[in-house]
Amino acid sequence: MPRIRNGLATRLALLLTLALAPLGSIAVYSEFQGWQAQEKAAQDAMLARTIDSVSGPRALLDSAMVSAMRLGAEAAARIEDTTACSAYLAEYIARSGFYSFAGFIDAQGQMRCSSTSDFIDFAASPDFQHALDHPVPSFSFQPDGAVSRRAVVIANRPVFDGDNLLGFMSVSIGRDRFDAISPPLSVDASDKITYLINARGDALTRYDAPEQRGLLPDADLLADLIATPQRTLRAQSAGGQKRVFVLAELTNGQLYALSSLDPDQAVPAQNVPYWQLGFPVLMWLASIAVVMLAMHYLVVRHLRQINGELRRFALGNRDGFRRLPDDAPRELREIDTTFTKMALLIRRDEIEQEDALREKTVLLKEVHHRVKNNLQMIASILNLQIRRLTDPEARAILQGVQGRVRSLATIHRTFYEQKQGSDSYAKGFFETVLKETLALAQSDMQELDVETAFEVVDVPHEKIIPAALLFSEALSNALKYALPVRPGAPAELLVTCCNRDGDAELRVRNSLPEDAPVPDSSGGLGHELMTAFALQISADLQIGPVQDTRGPGWEMRLRLPISPGPSERAALTGRAL
Repeated sequence: MPRIRNGLATRLALLLTLALAPLGSIAVYSEFQGWQAQEKAAQDAMLARTIDSVSGPRALLDSAMVSAMRLGAEAAARIEDTTACSAYLAEYIARSGFYSFAGFIDAQGQMRCSSTSDFIDFAASPDFQHALDHPVPSFSFQPDGAVSRRAVVIANRPVFDGDNLLGFMSVSIGRDRFDAISPPLSVDASDKITYLINARGDALTRYDAPEQRGLLPDADLLADLIATPQRTLRAQSAGGQKRVFVLAELTNGQLYALSSLDPDQAVPAQNVPYWQLGFPVLMWLASIAVVMLAMHYLVVRHLRQINGELRRFALGNRDGFRRLPDDAPRELREIDTTFTKMALLIRRDEIEQEDALREKTVLLKEVHHRVKNNLQMIASILNLQIRRLTDPEARAILQGVQGRVRSLATIHRTFYEQKQGSDSYAKGFFETVLKETLALAQSDMQELDVETAFEVVDVPHEKIIPAALLFSEALSNALKYALPVRPGAPAELLVTCCNRDGDAELRVRNSLPEDAPVPDSSGGLGHELMTAFALQISADLQIGPVQDTRGPGWEMRLRLPISPGPSERAALTGRAL
């Protein structure tokens, strides 16, 4: 994941996303606004169709309400003469041709003035009590009129004298009049039913059959529609059918047109155009895909090739480099050319360094070879001189010198025979010195049991010769003083070389019986030489008797720091500078 997150293509995709975000937001907002406009146009179209479908009955009801307003004023002026008042209303109804009845009901619920001269008491009527509580113009439907005994729609208008309510003027219209001016029903009347309803939700027009009333919304939904007119709503009707209801307010707070439409026949609602809203997202995805493909084709694949060649070069593969194709971008080809030139220069320098190192190695081996030959010649001369001497002490001194010369020759021969001067050859180097020393002392030794344990240690090259000389001197002393611990047992020699807490520890131990005299470890030439060699390589040297599980013995223990100390590091730094 971190590799993908930090990739060049990913970062470019993020920057492109930030760049396209404003344009995408504007596009989404524009598409959403267009959808809202289409949705409003669809609703307006259904509202217009609903209003047009009741234009005839609406005009009749509006005229009835206007007539009620005019007749109310006239009836209030003639209320003292009920005969004259009723005659006036009867004459008006006869002239209109549309209205079936007109009557004035006073504030006490008594109708003494009517177009039929009938006296009717409405004081106990719930509709009258509701009108008293809400003295506003209203329409109502009576399936069985109190006077005409037939279905009528009544326009009721309150009559005031200032703030004093005088009563109500009612103008009735027979339902047959509505049937005459209403549009004919379709073959399947349930496809579209339009009702005129009042503020209480009562249907005023002819569609009052039970199967048609089942197409109306239930009371709660109808109240919600009346509270927020001029709207469309998809919901279930009172009969449990899925319908589209359209409510249009015709007269403020008095008259409404309600259409109940079959959802398949209604103007289809404009669903949210998700594909249009998602088009900017698709464009963004397409842009990101183009950018990533372009980055991969033009940059990433070439960078990966250059990275592969760099990795192969870093791992030591110096074969011919695979160059970028000619269709690669010019900047990347320039980088590739620079890398190729750099690699060739490094390769040339490596070859020169290898040749120089090989030449130095050959010269160094030749030096070791010549030094070894010269030391062997000196040892041979010393051997000739020893044969001429008769003084035992002088012979012993020269034999000690000869042994040290031979040890030094053995060290140089080991350097000459090594394939390379690596620190890891210290193990084999000490083993070779041990074998050569034991071979030189074979004739003078009594029975000896030798135990060795060598680990791979990394002794610096500049410290190996003093350490080897110290090791050879310690071996010579151990072979000289090694004695069996008990009679009949062989003398023991233990030689180990191991890593100890980051240091190289060289240990030479020979056995001694408990009653044997302890060798002098302070005044001999061997001790002085080993001390000098230990100081030269900054090592810790311990020489003396020991008592352990092996029994009594004499031990030389050398602790050699493998990594350079502070003073040595300062010296090396100074030489480097």
